[in-house]
Amino acid sequence: MTTTRERTSGQVVQSYLDTFFSKDLEKTLACLTDDVVWKVQGAPDVPTIGVRHGKEAVREWMALFPPNFEPLDFQVERIFESGDQAVLTGHFTHRIVSTGKTFSSDFAVICSVRDDKIAAYNFIEDSYGLWRAFQPG
Repeated sequence: MTTTRERTSGQVVQSYLDTFFSKDLEKTLACLTDDVVWKVQGAPDVPTIGVRHGKEAVREWMALFPPNFEPLDFQVERIFESGDQAVLTGHFTHRIVSTGKTFSSDFAVICSVRDDKIAAYNFIEDSYGLWRAFQPG
């Protein structure tokens, strides 16, 4: 009998992030359950903020990322795991396309994993700093 060792919850989330930054939309969406709950907290007038339910809603979120953000740096510094839960912390820098402003923040992403895919995703960053970076002038 051959068994396949499943990845840890942290490995699943890290794999998603690696795939996301490779810009392959279909492979990135394949990292998510069909009923994924996707949450990015902050000011509602920032295009990528809000709660989305399901893979197709996340597809719409992913379509908003390239016209709004130019990733300059993204580093995962720590991974905390407990069963099907993972928290990754780190730091990133993006340029906001509409304003040309650079935005840097520490982040935490809190995820639940099911069947080797992300079932819940909650990204926490400096939401006020992000909102300010979207303001002209």
